[in-house]
Amino acid sequence: MPTMLVTGANRGLGLELVRQYLELGWTAVACCRGPGGADALNALADGAGDRLSVFKMDVNNAEEIAAVAKTLDGAPIDLLINNAGIVDSYGTGVAEGNDDPDLKNYDHEFWLEILNTNVVAPGRIIGAFADNVAASDKKLIAMMTSGLGSVANTWQAGRYAYRTSKAGLNMLTRSAGEWLEKRDITIIAIAPGWTRTELGGPSAPTAVEESVAGMRAIFDSLTIADTGTYWNFDGQKLPW
Repeated sequence: MPTMLVTGANRGLGLELVRQYLELGWTAVACCRGPGGADALNALADGAGDRLSVFKMDVNNAEEIAAVAKTLDGAPIDLLINNAGIVDSYGTGVAEGNDDPDLKNYDHEFWLEILNTNVVAPGRIIGAFADNVAASDKKLIAMMTSGLGSVANTWQAGRYAYRTSKAGLNMLTRSAGEWLEKRDITIIAIAPGWTRTELGGPSAPTAVEESVAGMRAIFDSLTIADTGTYWNFDGQKLPW
């Protein structure tokens, strides 16, 4: 049976990805910072038996990433989903409250943190598990991005930390695609939409179940010719 690995699996999109792929009969490797407090994920694990493995893995912690890679010991990963990330707070500001479009009072330390988590960490994850993906049948990597990472669609000032992080993630997808394609690995950037998760809030228009189902349909349709492409969860391609 195929295997998927997802980061940020304790809630929201990551948790729903695990849930839906388990329902399809896949094996899942679920990674998150604090599995001890991940009640919903652990409940899934209780019912899934040996088809779900839960690991403590902070995507910013090189030692934890290496430990998971060592435990997997080259086991094939058909679908690697870089889902873990940080989002800012639109309207109420970044971190302590100043999403200043003039950049005078911007939280620059948070900017560095979000770039590290949303751009550098996914690159580290790819490096750690590319061999596992190459050893699989499906050979697919999905980068969880956002429509706010589209340079072409940018229309307002502000949210610089989040926007630049997702634009950077998109560039990583395109750039790494050239290397991964030589290993027959397909990599794409995919935007889940504004979803009703803990991060997205209750006003979001899209249910997490709908978003994940849409992304699964896209994953099923991909070929190596699609490597380095940028998608919305509803099947539409997005402009860079």
